[in-house]
Amino acid sequence: MKIQTGLIAVVGVVLSSGCASVRTSSSDHLAARDSEVFLQGGVEDATRRITEVLSKRGLNVTEKQPQKDGSSVYTFKGNRTDLTTVTGGGDIGVYGSTNSVGSFIFARFEQQEDDVTRVSLLGKPAIDGKVVCSDAAPAWVPGCTSNVYTGALWHGRARMTGKDEAEVIRGIILELEMSPASGPGSVVARKPEPDTKPTCVASEHPNWANATAVQKKKLLEMCRATAARAADSR
Repeated sequence: MKIQTGLIAVVGVVLSSGCASVRTSSSDHLAARDSEVFLQGGVEDATRRITEVLSKRGLNVTEKQPQKDGSSVYTFKGNRTDLTTVTGGGDIGVYGSTNSVGSFIFARFEQQEDDVTRVSLLGKPAIDGKVVCSDAAPAWVPGCTSNVYTGALWHGRARMTGKDEAEVIRGIILELEMSPASGPGSVVARKPEPDTKPTCVASEHPNWANATAVQKKKLLEMCRATAARAADSR
């Protein structure tokens, strides 16, 4: 999704009859696993590549925050559109106000083994340069200072759902996957999820249902031994 700047005028629309906070992010539309990518090379290689693909979408790096675990979090931001709301009419006159709706993309760069960098991404909408808060954000995402409020009926709220930021993240990951498959900054195969299922579950043994207490104890001991051998072989 290419970020564009435009002007939308809405005449005769009242901004709202009340205010409501905006608490959204790309995680409302995109799972964490689908918001990360593994790139060949070190953190500097990955940072250059991510900066390149985001800058083409109008999102420029503005901040770097080193983390205690050795990773780094970069903040990218840019404007998407300007929304003008016109209110009033008749004897009271017509009044207009313009708000800029933009995006913040936070990228965490974490060095892995074998010269690979893990990049985790999360996006949030912003209004007039102020990023919104969100619920259940990862600990590495910079905290927001206060909630962002808009008119409850303001037409711009439809542009601040986190969907646009999720599309940006999906788009850059797709672009990276379609790029040349070798060299610094290229995508490497996703590391497999660890197998957390027990290698042996005694209660799933076909003889469990009709087993005596002594037999069940033997089945449990058998499973413990199987699990121990599996752990030793890793």
